[in-house]
Amino acid sequence: MGSEGLFNGTISTLENALNLRGLKHSLIVSNIANKDTPQYKAFDLAVEEEMKKIGGENKDIGLTNTHRDHLPGVHGSSYTPEVTTKYSIDGLSNRADGNTVNIDGEITKLAENSILYDAMTQLIHKKFQSMKNAIQSGGK
Repeated sequence: MGSEGLFNGTISTLENALNLRGLKHSLIVSNIANKDTPQYKAFDLAVEEEMKKIGGENKDIGLTNTHRDHLPGVHGSSYTPEVTTKYSIDGLSNRADGNTVNIDGEITKLAENSILYDAMTQLIHKKFQSMKNAIQSGGK
């Protein structure tokens, strides 16, 4: 296994998840900041769905260019996560001012996203700690 394969597994998946969780955090904070803005439509990002698109769940299933004229798949640098806009507040009718931010829902999402982000950073830390331990005790 060469150095190019060292970070292709778990660490790469966690990196993608952290990037998506960071984007989701920004969207939630933006929603909260615009809770009183008339006609503002809340944004959301389905992290799990996006991870499936970039191979986070089924790492063995991927796109392979078998011909030089094939277009690159979602693994290329042109991948952009799909951010959705909510036109209603979780199945309830819109507010009179047209704003779709549900502040209680956004605060809950923010807490959940933060917990998941922290868990992923701990997993990456443990992965690097294991690599460090293997390097340090490699000749023993």
